[in-house]
Amino acid sequence: MYMSIEISPLSDSLGLKITHINLKERLSSEAIQEIHNAWLEGGVICIPQQDLDEGDQVKFGQLFGELATTQGEYQISKSHPSIMYVTNEKENGEYIGALPDGEMYFHSDMCYVEKPSMATILYGMHIPSAGGNTLFANMYAAYDDLEPALKSRLIGLKALNSYEPGTSAPMKSTRMTSQPSSNARSFLQPMVCTHPVTHRKALYVNRLMTEYVDGLSRSESDDLLQFLFDHQEQKKYIYEHQWNVGDLVMWDNRCVLHARSDFDASELRKLRRVTVKGDRIS
Repeated sequence: MYMSIEISPLSDSLGLKITHINLKERLSSEAIQEIHNAWLEGGVICIPQQDLDEGDQVKFGQLFGELATTQGEYQISKSHPSIMYVTNEKENGEYIGALPDGEMYFHSDMCYVEKPSMATILYGMHIPSAGGNTLFANMYAAYDDLEPALKSRLIGLKALNSYEPGTSAPMKSTRMTSQPSSNARSFLQPMVCTHPVTHRKALYVNRLMTEYVDGLSRSESDDLLQFLFDHQEQKKYIYEHQWNVGDLVMWDNRCVLHARSDFDASELRKLRRVTVKGDRIS
């Protein structure tokens, strides 16, 4: 007999918390559907108090689609190519994972490629005593609150999203203000996307990786983007997740941005990540 899981809000802005479930066990089709529906509805889901190894997390991610392969420089896992560790852990004086420390601006994972990640799944392993929180921003609500004239202006506009290794992440820095170098990975994405399942519209620009608006002068582009960045980062759109060991958090990159608060670099922060492949943004 299927026992229903419990679902409750994470915040007034977005997000749902799922309890009364053990992800190490084989999930029923009903439970999987409830989790999927909650993720689509909330944009972010948190399933706390889990005890997951790499294989458990991979199996969970595969319930939602094909997993993406981790970029080569971050492949420290031997068990599966999709595993990435977000950590400031060091071996022989060198960081062994990705995005080790510092604050990060709001962004959407892999927005600089043709087919960005659909979902990101992060599992808390070691958490500092303060800071290192993950902030999530609701891009459905941010789009809905725009003036009708601005919504009309954004129709058909695309913006270049770019990631240049060693410069645009992980440390907090100013947005790159010149053309990305030949080493950068970049792609023109619609500034407003329509979610393929919910059919809701969401803003699809972000402070960390969006460079400029295609077809506008640099000054026009900067003014428009600065307005949108400030607008989408208002507190009313944001849920700040304070991590606990055993939290599994999954978010929808098509309608949610995320950022990270600073933390004491002398304390260990270690989370394990997998991402689910997505389709083109439209």
